[in-house]
Amino acid sequence: MADYLFKNIRRSAWALFVLACAAMETSGSDKQSIELLGTASIPGDAVDLSGDSTLLQNGEPRNRLGGFSALEYSGEGMLFASMSDRGPDDGAVDYHCRVQLLELEISGVPASSINAAVRRTIIFTDSDGRRFSGSSAAIDATKKMGHRLDPEGFRFGSNGSMFVSDEYGPHVIQFSADGSEQKRFQLPAHFTVANPHADKKKENSLNQTGRASNRGLEGLAISQDGRHLVAVMQGPLLQDGTRTDSGIVVGRNCRLIQLELATGKTEEFVYQLESSDNGNSEIVACGPNQYLVLERDSESGKSAQYRRLIQIDLSHATDVSNMDKLPAGDLPADIVPVKRIEYLDFLAPQWNLAGAKMPEKIEGLTFGPTLADGRKTLLVGTDNDFESKAASLIWVFAVKN
Repeated sequence: MADYLFKNIRRSAWALFVLACAAMETSGSDKQSIELLGTASIPGDAVDLSGDSTLLQNGEPRNRLGGFSALEYSGEGMLFASMSDRGPDDGAVDYHCRVQLLELEISGVPASSINAAVRRTIIFTDSDGRRFSGSSAAIDATKKMGHRLDPEGFRFGSNGSMFVSDEYGPHVIQFSADGSEQKRFQLPAHFTVANPHADKKKENSLNQTGRASNRGLEGLAISQDGRHLVAVMQGPLLQDGTRTDSGIVVGRNCRLIQLELATGKTEEFVYQLESSDNGNSEIVACGPNQYLVLERDSESGKSAQYRRLIQIDLSHATDVSNMDKLPAGDLPADIVPVKRIEYLDFLAPQWNLAGAKMPEKIEGLTFGPTLADGRKTLLVGTDNDFESKAASLIWVFAVKN
């Protein structure tokens, strides 16, 4: 079944990226070239196909469908991967990390409602066949369980393989089509905390360098030529920001890691947040050295003030790999950040998404197939935190050439 679902994934997916770039000039998008076709809404109490209805420590079933942190197009029809993060209750339960294959149905264009159905559930396992745990306390692997995993970024590789960025590590891991670990990429030491801890406040206080707790590798992309993975941090590293009186790390300068698949060589670039109150949720390729980054605040409903797609270009950005520490605010003249231009504002009136029903977490981002009229699809997903009364949403946009 895997061969059928995933054949020619990279070839067809990259063709879509090339075509989609025609709608993205360096001056930013033409707002009239984008249309919101409709929304897929998955009930918060839906279940997946794992068959594991064991109750977690909080009394909720382990097979609850939701918590989607990443979206990726499979290259086949309207089949997409939607990856869940570490589970309910912010890392407090022993959730088994997984990815779902969803099939969407767009009945018409435009369409106000889009159907979504689960076709397959894949559980991630480590190189010893142990399931990963979403629990923040599972720092070390045991005989039965793998170490903790907070999967946030997801992209397909060749032959159905899957690349995942882990916020806990941070790690970048390659999995086979059936979810078993194949390869782990070495990341620079200044991304890793020396003293991991189950409590995120204590973890930040115990470390001076490395990723801030729950602000690690949030998004993952594959370059248009297929040679590199590009991962973006949700926020600044501990050493790249300043700490508030309550110990929260703030700053504007986030690192992007560009990892060459063939050699493992890494480069790092600076993405400057619009505000230190914001964070990055996802990244997807849209051209040679060009990407869309999903940047947002942490509010919901009418309180949400910033949630946008930013088009970036790495071409002239400075490699800061040899800098263990960055300033929290303005950069010196010899450091050029990635170029950024606004592409889409989700709070703009024409989308009718702003207001009381705006979700807090917009986290999934992928280009999809070409529509019959020649337009490309762009899908954006929300993370409902596995709340039974909150639906998981997928907004489907159409982008003209």
